[in-house]
Amino acid sequence: MTWPKATPVLVVCLIFDALRFMFEQFWLFAPIFIGVGTSALVGGGTAGHVAGTVAGGAAGIFGAGAIEVIGIVMAMAVGFLGWMTLGLMLMLTDARIFKENAGNALWMLFSLGVSEVPLVGTVPVLTGTTWKMYHTQIKKERKALKQYEKEQAASRQQEQEMQVRQIIQTMQVRAAAEAANDEDYSDEEIPAETREAA
Repeated sequence: MTWPKATPVLVVCLIFDALRFMFEQFWLFAPIFIGVGTSALVGGGTAGHVAGTVAGGAAGIFGAGAIEVIGIVMAMAVGFLGWMTLGLMLMLTDARIFKENAGNALWMLFSLGVSEVPLVGTVPVLTGTTWKMYHTQIKKERKALKQYEKEQAASRQQEQEMQVRQIIQTMQVRAAAEAANDEDYSDEEIPAETREAA
C-alpha cells in the first residue's frame, strides 16, 4: 500500500466528515442556507438580501429546535453511511489492512462510536482513524519491503559469487586439459619417415 493508492479512500472520508460536520452544526448552517436560497429566489438586489435575511433569521429563531433535531439525526445517518461506505471500500481495495493488524477493526468501531455521538461527531474521526490505519500499514509494508530487498540483494550476491566460482573452475579444468594435451603432443615421437621427408 502506498499513499497515492490510499488517497481516494481518504478523500471519501473527508467528504463524509465534512457532511457530518455540516449536519452537526445544522442549527447554524440551515438558516444560512434558507437565507441564501430565499435571496436567490427573490432575485438578488436589496429586496432579495432583505428577504433572505428575514427568512434566515425567522428559520433560526422559530425553527431552531426542529432544525437541531433534523441536523443531529442527519449527522448520525451520514456518520453511519460513511462508516459503512468506508468499510466496504477498505474491504474491496485493501482487505490486508484488517488481516495484518487486528487492532484496525477496533479503530473502525471506535470511529463509528464517536461519529454517532451528537456534537462530539464534529471531530473528523473517520478521516483520522483511516489515516492512522493506513499510516501503520504503509510503515509496516515499507519495513517488509526493505527487508525483502536486502534478502534479494544477498541472494543475488551469493548467486553471482557461485557463478564466478563455476567459471573459474571451468577455466581451470580447460587449462589443465590443454596442458595435458600439450604434453601428449610433445611426448609423441616424430616418425622417421616424416623426419626424412622433411
